[in-house]
Amino acid sequence: MDDALPPPLVKSAAVFIAGLVLRIWLIHAFPIVFGGDSVLRLANRDHILLSYQLPLLQVLIYGVSLISQSLLVIRCLMAIIGATAGIGFYWLIRSFVSERTAFIAALLFTANPFLVEISIVPYQELLMLAGLLFAFQYFLREQQVATSISLAVACLARFEAWIAVPLFAVARARNVAALARACLLFGWAPLAWVLFHVGLSGPGTFVIEWPTSLGRLMRWVYLGWITVKNTPAPALALALAGFWHVCRKHLLRDARVRLLAGFLGLFLMAILFSSHGVSPNPERFVASREATILIAATLGLAALGLEELVGSPHPWLASMLVVLGLTWSVVDVHRFLRRDTGDPHLQLSYQLAQYLDRSAGKEEKILILVKPLPEDMIQEYLDRVRLRQGEAGVARAKQIMAGMDISPPDCQRTIIHSRIGKPRMSCSGDPADKEWIAVWSDSGSIISTEPRVLRTTLRSGPLSVQVYR
Repeated sequence: MDDALPPPLVKSAAVFIAGLVLRIWLIHAFPIVFGGDSVLRLANRDHILLSYQLPLLQVLIYGVSLISQSLLVIRCLMAIIGATAGIGFYWLIRSFVSERTAFIAALLFTANPFLVEISIVPYQELLMLAGLLFAFQYFLREQQVATSISLAVACLARFEAWIAVPLFAVARARNVAALARACLLFGWAPLAWVLFHVGLSGPGTFVIEWPTSLGRLMRWVYLGWITVKNTPAPALALALAGFWHVCRKHLLRDARVRLLAGFLGLFLMAILFSSHGVSPNPERFVASREATILIAATLGLAALGLEELVGSPHPWLASMLVVLGLTWSVVDVHRFLRRDTGDPHLQLSYQLAQYLDRSAGKEEKILILVKPLPEDMIQEYLDRVRLRQGEAGVARAKQIMAGMDISPPDCQRTIIHSRIGKPRMSCSGDPADKEWIAVWSDSGSIISTEPRVLRTTLRSGPLSVQVYR
């Protein structure tokens, strides 16, 4: 292979089209949006800054929403980003394996069930990953301006991408002055964000914290398990062969491999300092989407394993694992999405939105009564802000929440799936000025629906929604 050669456009287009077609098919087959963060983003599509979150994805959602309020358009945008990440992987992996192997490995990457699933709803991880893949491949080819732009995309999507800034700067610097210039070239986006907030995030929010116990090390075990569980077995077999390839060829002597390994190592260290753990134990668990980088690294090893097997006495084994891996990926992602969109809360939100779209008049208003958010969850967040920033931070946190739509997810999902949208659909307010009232069975709400009459009862599993007009 020759790093100086431009990536073949036909193969790049094939990787992109394969990834896009798979994602568009799944969006059509599973129209329900899943995931708390993705729903929150769509419910606040008229905002750009959301709490501590980096802004780039929300900027894209905001911009698209100025043109079209269609949920399908935004999901197609996410599909395009996910398919573009496949091109980035293909371009990067060409530096380490043959052209043919890189192309086949890119197909395994773009079809990976986990990466596909989180790239058809508004999650930030694939935008970050696409930016990182392009940044690394441009960096290895010494295209500094393209590296800077690509890394800025990643750094404005998620904080994990910031790890690449010092790595790139140190790798390029020859003296202190060159180091300063490299830091500015590669780190201008994080620097702008820090200057804007006078810190990693504004008052009332937080991003990092010191570990309070050795339980944080369990985050590595958890993310390792997520990586293994969400990587098809044939790809894992290829990754093991790739690890053997790294050892046999002593690839860690290659500065390019050390750069990638250094990023992975620093990412694993940084995850111990994340202040946003998740239930049931925030100290030990983080969002499963944090495994995105680990899964990408595993698929990179799979590319090296594919190269190893192609040159072995049994090249047919490589072909068999690839075919099996691609088939496994498509079956798994379909199974994952059927599971993740089959929850009764998600099903009822979608059913209710579809029913109201068909039934409500153009000027009629709707009140949706759902189970409220747990007060202890909000209080726990405010307590953590108080511990770090005092009462001034708590006041700012309350101000941020007041300026956002933090309605219960069942209500938010109904609104984003409906063509009616805000402000005619709301989760609170005076029932007297609403023509329609939808009451969820687990809402705990007791209100008078008179003089309205029950129009329908929607059901999914143990849940139901009574709709009055």
